[in-house]
Amino acid sequence: MAKKPTYEELEQGIKKLEKEAVSKAQQIQVSDINVEWDVKQGTCTFENLPVAMMWVDTTLAGLMSGVQSMVGMKRFGLALQSEGRKSVENDWQVISQFSDFRDGFKAIANIAAVAGWGDWELISLDENKKTCHFRVKNSWEGRYQRSLGVCWNSGMLAGKMAGYCSKLFETNCWAKQTAFIAKGDNFDEFVVAPSERYLEREIENLLVSDEATRADMAVALQKFKREVEERKRAENELRESERKYSVLVQESPDAIISLDMIGNLLSFNKSAERISGFSPEEVIGKHFAKIGVLATKSIPKTLKEFALVISGIKRPPFELTIMRKDKSWLFMEANPRLIKHKGEKAWVQVTLRDITDRKLVEAEKKKLEVQLQQVQKIEAIGTLAGGIAHDFNNILSIIIGNTELAMDDVPEGNPAHLNLEEINAASIRGKNIVRQLLSFSRKAVLERRPMHIIPIIKDSLKFLRATISTSIDIRQDIQTTDDTVLADSTQIHQIMMNLVTNSSHAIEAEGVIEIGIENVVLNEDSCALYTDLTPGNYIKVTVSDTGQGIAPEAIDRIFDPYFTTKEVDKGSGIGLSVVHGIVKSHGGAIRVKSDLGKGTTFTVLFPAVEIKTDSEIETDEKLPSGDERILFIDDEESIANLGNQRLERLGYKVEAKTNPIEALKLFRGKPYQFDLVITDLSMPKMTGDKLVKEILNIRSDIPIILCTGFCEKIDEKKAKAMGVADYIEKPVDKRGFANKVRKVLDRK
Repeated sequence: MAKKPTYEELEQGIKKLEKEAVSKAQQIQVSDINVEWDVKQGTCTFENLPVAMMWVDTTLAGLMSGVQSMVGMKRFGLALQSEGRKSVENDWQVISQFSDFRDGFKAIANIAAVAGWGDWELISLDENKKTCHFRVKNSWEGRYQRSLGVCWNSGMLAGKMAGYCSKLFETNCWAKQTAFIAKGDNFDEFVVAPSERYLEREIENLLVSDEATRADMAVALQKFKREVEERKRAENELRESERKYSVLVQESPDAIISLDMIGNLLSFNKSAERISGFSPEEVIGKHFAKIGVLATKSIPKTLKEFALVISGIKRPPFELTIMRKDKSWLFMEANPRLIKHKGEKAWVQVTLRDITDRKLVEAEKKKLEVQLQQVQKIEAIGTLAGGIAHDFNNILSIIIGNTELAMDDVPEGNPAHLNLEEINAASIRGKNIVRQLLSFSRKAVLERRPMHIIPIIKDSLKFLRATISTSIDIRQDIQTTDDTVLADSTQIHQIMMNLVTNSSHAIEAEGVIEIGIENVVLNEDSCALYTDLTPGNYIKVTVSDTGQGIAPEAIDRIFDPYFTTKEVDKGSGIGLSVVHGIVKSHGGAIRVKSDLGKGTTFTVLFPAVEIKTDSEIETDEKLPSGDERILFIDDEESIANLGNQRLERLGYKVEAKTNPIEALKLFRGKPYQFDLVITDLSMPKMTGDKLVKEILNIRSDIPIILCTGFCEKIDEKKAKAMGVADYIEKPVDKRGFANKVRKVLDRK
């Protein structure tokens, strides 16, 4: 090796070059490499240089001009290793795409072979000791050194291998060259391991220890310092950006986590900790599907989404369910995305937003939609009830009327009389069913009057017996005969039907339903159990069953509209709320007591009254009669005949018509021949209300009774407003009919 020049000799050499250049650029030709050196500007450029990443400075220019003995081989090796490390950034983008470094190195080795850098081989890799052994055959750098007859020790290849390992092991590594093509070996060989040696420190030490190199290194050092400052500035900006990003992530109201490409958690922000209840220490490093946060049903979908994301496919947000540490559940919306930064391993960031409230709102909306459907069903029932009420009431009028006529003709001792009584009772039940339908759809005006509640309840139980499984025993425990209440019989039927049906649904197989009726007296103390009631006498009705009972968490909600624990085909969740409303409207109270697995008891209290009921009025008294002349009009021939027979049996003179036009013609011809007109409302050709108007135009003082099976547009109040004397809802029994007719005639 040539002797290193002194500082004075170096300074003289530089001055000589400056004189030769004067103010022009110095042209130097070295092995087909053209170097243009501008001494005054302290810069140089060169062409045809095989190593494109080498430092562009006066030191390199000096080396390429053949004066490497002046600047020293050690410094030249450092320069090349520094440039090798700088070129690693681009290479690492290729290597980092592979989960295994060996595969990544093979990929970059293939690129190097195509580029003419030689054949690269990874001999060994020890990740525990963090050491690598590389071998490079036919390297450009070794061949070039041998052609010059020199050996520069570690160079560009050493820098690359040291850079790869620094990235892999995440620590500074240094490459030691152990074999040299330049010295006659068959290959270049490098052993790379962590080291305390840093390029910047090596160069600074060299400058401090070697006075002779400081002069020609000045320009290169200035450039190097600028590069270091620029790198530090970039690093500071990156750190500041990372700090701001970290603050943003930590303060985000959404849970933000990061995962490696396998699925292990890398980070866990404060919101994720707050939402899940887990601390970062409990989950970091664990696979997201194995930490017990994801609901079992959400794991397959989440694994599928993760696989798609790491493959580079952009995915829209998706919903999943998590279980918090306290075992409560939350609905989350996950938004995953793949993050790739230059020179870094790829990773996945997932933003998780708590959508539990939104899901609850959606569930409530769905519940309201179901409730709306139930309301629409009720409206449909009401429409159906209104549609069939008129025709069905006409049919019942015919059945009830003709049954009563037949009962009048058949002696009470005759067996046929008993059959007729059953027909009549069944018809009355049919009448009540229509009233219940109309009441349920708010299409009927209900009347509360004093009545005995026991017969109504017994009648309801007879009706229900046919609809309830025979494996359920229905028992009665009646401990009173003083059972008078102010009520509407249709609504009492409705209460019993709902409560008994509800009890039957609670009994899965065999069981007992017991109905009890008794008198109770509430004083100041006992009223405390029924805050809605005042002290006094009450009729207590209980409905008990041996069913499965009601869960404690549900018992406070059973009277809420649409709340139900039944299966879809077992109820709509409105029955008990209807019962509660009816009982309250009667001035009563309802309570429930249940033992899960043992049964349930509903207790209903009705205020007792002492007024005489309809059933206590003598029914064997003679029906009111008369001899007046009556025009009876109904388009149903059977009803017209029935009305005719009823009135004639009471002594009246009757003209029955089925055509309202003919009836009007008859009345117009002899307006004072009749004392009373009874007409149906719904008739073809001319409706009853129009007929009433025409008749009153002919004779304003004629009393008229308007009859109807059902009509939404006209009720008793509206009928009387149009001028009729009274209003009858079909079907009506003979006593009610006779009393109504006599009442109107007597009023006239």
